[in-house]
Amino acid sequence: MRRKDCKAYLFLLPALIVALLFSFLPLAKSFIGSFLTISQGGKVLGFAGFRNYASLLGNQAFLSSIGNTLLFVLLFLPVNTFLTLLAAALTRKKRKGVAAAEFIFIAPLAFSLSAMALILKEIFRGKVSVINRITGLSLSWLDQPVSAMAVLVILGVFLDFALDYILLLTAFRGTDRSIIEAAEIDGASGLRLFFSIELPSIYSIFSVTVFTALKDAVLISAPVMVLTEGGPFRSTETVMFYYYLEAFRSGNRAAETTIAVLMVMFSILIMSLVSRRRRDV
Repeated sequence: MRRKDCKAYLFLLPALIVALLFSFLPLAKSFIGSFLTISQGGKVLGFAGFRNYASLLGNQAFLSSIGNTLLFVLLFLPVNTFLTLLAAALTRKKRKGVAAAEFIFIAPLAFSLSAMALILKEIFRGKVSVINRITGLSLSWLDQPVSAMAVLVILGVFLDFALDYILLLTAFRGTDRSIIEAAEIDGASGLRLFFSIELPSIYSIFSVTVFTALKDAVLISAPVMVLTEGGPFRSTETVMFYYYLEAFRSGNRAAETTIAVLMVMFSILIMSLVSRRRRDV
């Protein structure tokens, strides 16, 4: 190994040590623990084999949380993708008024998750809520399963929108202008230019934003905790919120370690798909 390479690995060593201590070792401990019977106090009582996994997958509450998570993903992902792509496409060219629009679209970065969740909770709280006064409706948004999920999706989009918008906007403006100018000379314009030249040119970044949004949707927990607490009737209880309830409220070590392993495996799958997409483009 060359001396230059040794220096590079030496600079990486602190980060590798931190990753080992706070990521890989806890993951290995959780993986081993998912095959053991462990008391709430942390004492190993015996070998469980795959019983923890069988018990978890046979738990109706956990299966319901999977269904709620899938529903959230199916609602959130297309809405978030469409809105961020539309906003980036409308502001990709620098012209009058675009700076103000950029500021509005990036503004959500200034809000913390908890603050925005509490604001939305007040906007949609009860039949005399702010949104009902504006729309003339009389819905109890957070007390009905369908409307509560819709509010959760709105919060999810607000939280993810700004970063995805910045990535897509940067990608659009980084497109090689010579390719666009050549297409315009050949007669391409408007929608044809956008869908045939500009959009394919940012496909790599676009796919990354989609997979990142998918990961965020699957791992959503804190917004549920603040906005709905899993209600009404556990209709917004996602997998990670279920993990929070079992791990930190009930002290269920079997569910804690098993869910952790399953979610890490899913995250690894998502990241591998992202890496493959980046290599293929």
